[in-house]
Amino acid sequence: MDGHPSDRLVAGVLAGALLTTVFVVGMLYLGIPAEHHANMATRLGLPVVLSCALLFPMPLLHRTVLRERRSEFLLDEDLNAMLLGRAIGVIGGVALGVTLATEML
Repeated sequence: MDGHPSDRLVAGVLAGALLTTVFVVGMLYLGIPAEHHANMATRLGLPVVLSCALLFPMPLLHRTVLRERRSEFLLDEDLNAMLLGRAIGVIGGVALGVTLATEML
């Protein structure tokens, strides 16, 4: 199914962008954190931290600590491509989320 590391890269980009966009739009819509208590960097930083906390732990653990427990079909190149894709997706998701939030709100 996932025969090439570029498949993992694209899947990581899509997953990172979708999750980060949902967090950015949702948190800006709900006003978390409150506007009078936080500046825009904090309001955009919190969704990025949350999406990174959900996206990166398992691939990093499979890359380092759980190396012996991972599937023999999951190569280091696949994990590197997945991590790179998720990082690119988080950056793109912030841009897309801010664009959608300004259009909707």
